[in-house]
Amino acid sequence: MSLRGMPGAARRRGALPALRRALAGAAMLAIGAGGGSAAFAQAEGEAPAPPQEPAPLPPGPRDGKVLHDWRLHCRLPQPDQEICEMRQQIVNQSGDRVLLAVVGRLPNTEAPGLLILLPLGILLPQGTHLRIDQGEEARVPVIRCERQGCQIELLLDDDLLPKLKAGTEAVVTFHVDDGRGQRLRVDVPISLIGFSAALAEVMQ
Repeated sequence: MSLRGMPGAARRRGALPALRRALAGAAMLAIGAGGGSAAFAQAEGEAPAPPQEPAPLPPGPRDGKVLHDWRLHCRLPQPDQEICEMRQQIVNQSGDRVLLAVVGRLPNTEAPGLLILLPLGILLPQGTHLRIDQGEEARVPVIRCERQGCQIELLLDDDLLPKLKAGTEAVVTFHVDDGRGQRLRVDVPISLIGFSAALAEVMQ
């Protein structure tokens, strides 16, 4: 099975920063960059004012709705406008997050976007890969690593999206150091049960 649509997503990366806002707990497309410029208006010698954090948006009516293995995260930027994304979090036996998958609507395109957040400390030279069911592995590059983790960003276009809707499981593969200088492969499954139903809610 070809997954050529996944690497192609990098060509349309300009729309994907909206997904990163989900990591701050806000609905996508609802929060712009906040504050910052006021600090430059300080008189010489004054201490800079702390940055202004955007006020959290109120939850929407569908916030927290569970569709099989996906949960909606919805906010109300306007009283009559609800914006939702779908999330799935994978944790290890200790309860630590291993992977967070977020799917949401992107600006200036009809296609949704997928953000996959991986732990800090993964081995980047070995690459990260995605496989849907028994299909071929495709390399999906990490775009950046920030304090929340290392981020993979994909545009779910007409090639990739049908495969996710028809699939039952996607597996993300990366490598870590086992603490003894040996490379350890890690396969993290993402359930696709409920993917289509949750996506229909997101794209409303």
